[in-house]
Amino acid sequence: METLVYIAPWVFSSVCVGVAVGFFVGRGRSSKVHDSKLLQFERHATLKVLVELLKSAEQISSDVESHNSEIQETADHVGNMQVTGEMESVKHTLLGQIASLMASNERLQEDLTCSRYRMEEQAQQIDYARQEARTDSLTGVSNRKAFYEKLHLLQAGWDRESQPYVLILVDLDQFKRINDAHGHQAGDRVLEKVGVWLKEWVREGDFVGRHGGDEFAILMPRTELSVGSELAESIRVRAADETSRIAVRGEHVSVSLSMGIAAPWEGDTLESVFERADRALYKSKRRGRNQVTCQGPKPEEETPAPATAAAP
Repeated sequence: METLVYIAPWVFSSVCVGVAVGFFVGRGRSSKVHDSKLLQFERHATLKVLVELLKSAEQISSDVESHNSEIQETADHVGNMQVTGEMESVKHTLLGQIASLMASNERLQEDLTCSRYRMEEQAQQIDYARQEARTDSLTGVSNRKAFYEKLHLLQAGWDRESQPYVLILVDLDQFKRINDAHGHQAGDRVLEKVGVWLKEWVREGDFVGRHGGDEFAILMPRTELSVGSELAESIRVRAADETSRIAVRGEHVSVSLSMGIAAPWEGDTLESVFERADRALYKSKRRGRNQVTCQGPKPEEETPAPATAAAP
């Protein structure tokens, strides 16, 4: 009788866990069907839930395996009991119940394993969807949505703790001429290549995004304006270098970049920082392109970036 009292809770827990597994598996299938319709914040919340479920599933699986060992010990103990008469029938019934319970637990472990694989697969799909939703499909850099998310984050850091950052707007010079002379496929090739360059040429931890059309944006966290200016000038020189020409249908297309730089000052908002960088970019274009201009908090406080080398 003591053995039955010992085993009964595991029978109940096995049934409960089985129901839970079925529920989570069903939820996983439903989420897959509707994944494309989820909003970004829902994807993020779902991913967090899946991670927690995976941890729970691993713990439950470990517990079931441990319980199976204990149940097997109980079965061995019951099997070794020396009984006669009526108790022999009770013994065989008890062993049959234990065997049935262990078989159920084995099926439960298999269900848990399948559920874990499905949840891991779904978590990967959601994570991929999140990345895809923030990536520009042509250039491979972050898209406009991701850029503004990062800019909001950096501006919040400035507002709370005065953590500096630098915003660099990058524009391809004479991009329309490239499209007109070589076709839009060539233009796409140039955009793609510039995206690769910018990701390679910035520092680790810097952000590169495509703001739209032929305009890119670089965000440099915890960086002073002078450091950002030096990086921008280095990028400008490398892009304009003869060795950086882009091969398009057997021809080599030369590329130059104009840039505008700004950093937050006291009283700045996200909009005012972006406006200054945009104004600086416009001045670089107006001065003849292939320029880098830094814009201070006041319109008259503008300076060209320090030259690192003569541009071709």
